[in-house]
Amino acid sequence: MERLDAVNLRLPDDNTAPYDFKALLDAMIAIRDEGLIAGIGLSNTTRDRLLEAVHHTEIVCVQNALNLLNRDSLPILRECQELGIAFVPFFPLASAFGGVNHLLTHPTLTATAHRLRALPSQVALAWLLNLAPNVLLIPGTSSLPHLIDNTTTTRIHLDQEAQEALNTLTP
Repeated sequence: MERLDAVNLRLPDDNTAPYDFKALLDAMIAIRDEGLIAGIGLSNTTRDRLLEAVHHTEIVCVQNALNLLNRDSLPILRECQELGIAFVPFFPLASAFGGVNHLLTHPTLTATAHRLRALPSQVALAWLLNLAPNVLLIPGTSSLPHLIDNTTTTRIHLDQEAQEALNTLTP
């Protein structure tokens, strides 16, 4: 492969580790200018870092954690929407690291999914897609049936009752 379409500069989870953001961004700009990548993205970023990066170069996407139980990145999603930047939520179905997935087993989500005759995962992904037109999903897919479940998410209509229920969902 001669060039990657986009590469994300992943920032430390706690944003407290010592690093020179400008130097890292400059390195990404250099490899983009060399033609090795087409676009620069940011992963695990803050709004301030996003705005700093946009001041220096074009940012094509932001990838931050966002799902029904973790909405901390909603302001960053909105900022990306204003700036015309794609937003790719990671852990769109939360995480099952360490056991039970608390999102996919959440009573409000499972009841809403049952009423809509959909899977909890489909309803959770539909909620994300309905947040803004710049949301791009890359949910993990482990099998062909799982792929079909994920791709048919776009057929799920979240009515007012579903939206209200999902918007009150808490961990």
